[in-house]
Amino acid sequence: MEPPTAEVRRAGATPAPAGARLSVCVVTYERPAFLERCLRALASQRAIDEVVVVDASARPQDALAAAALPAVRYVHAPQLAGWMTRSRNEALRWATGDLVAFVDDDVVVRPGWATALRAAFADAAVAAVAGRTCNGLPGEDVYGRPVGRLLDDGTLTDGFASLTPAPVEVDHGIGANMTFRRSVLAELGGFRDDYPGTALREDTDLFLRVGALGGRVVYEPRAAVDHRPAPHVRGARFDTRYKLYGRRNHVVLLARHAGASSPMLRRWIGGQLRSTLRAHGARRRLLRLGVTLAGIGWGLLALPGAAGLRPAPPCRVDPVGRELRAVLGG
Repeated sequence: MEPPTAEVRRAGATPAPAGARLSVCVVTYERPAFLERCLRALASQRAIDEVVVVDASARPQDALAAAALPAVRYVHAPQLAGWMTRSRNEALRWATGDLVAFVDDDVVVRPGWATALRAAFADAAVAAVAGRTCNGLPGEDVYGRPVGRLLDDGTLTDGFASLTPAPVEVDHGIGANMTFRRSVLAELGGFRDDYPGTALREDTDLFLRVGALGGRVVYEPRAAVDHRPAPHVRGARFDTRYKLYGRRNHVVLLARHAGASSPMLRRWIGGQLRSTLRAHGARRRLLRLGVTLAGIGWGLLALPGAAGLRPAPPCRVDPVGRELRAVLGG
């Protein structure tokens, strides 16, 4: 029985090749041109079995989606406007594959992307894959630090545009290009739906929980996409709002992973304050200090009392997560 939470339209059908089925989920909101470009690139990937689009736009864009990719499963869910995490969880209700990939609507997958993902999951121990996300910046294919690591000081390394000679073990990936085994998503109940605002760290949280369960997380550079950023419907990507939510959500992430009284979280807070005080100009320092203190304080207040003092069990899920477990077969 299909979930009643959204309006869905389908066109066509694609036979599944032998082996694990790959579903690709795209969430979008008021960006039709970017969605069309994304779907046309996915249409060229023969190793994909299913594409699910969850569109929170006010008006349905099913005709556009079907023209770009005739076999698309299109879900119109305007009630999810402004909620990326909820849109991703909605996509999980419709995806049927053994492997579930998420790509942003402003990326273009490169040739061989889906085939590289399938190859990475040929290792039964691999539970999640972070793909390469290229931004067209000079020198981004070389990264001087370990890719995708959570360091002892609570900071996260990047490097998801780097061209490593082979897949490498990582702690986390980014939401623009990430894939998981359906069985792991079922166990975890999908994405935690309490990273508000820009949803920063919802992807990191899921990767860290996969690792906490003992699953291997790898960075696969051959599963590459080109990220051609679309403008935000509200605000700019790195505006004050983004930074405020970023600090709030990072506090919650570290508290869940290591505990609210952990040295890791204390080191991160100290590093943030020191960085703020090094900003040039008194006015800029004051603004950054206010945003930093507000974000950290907000994050600490969001922790659920005494339970927030110790790491959260990776499988602890909210009611939405419990429902998704049932939908996904967990």
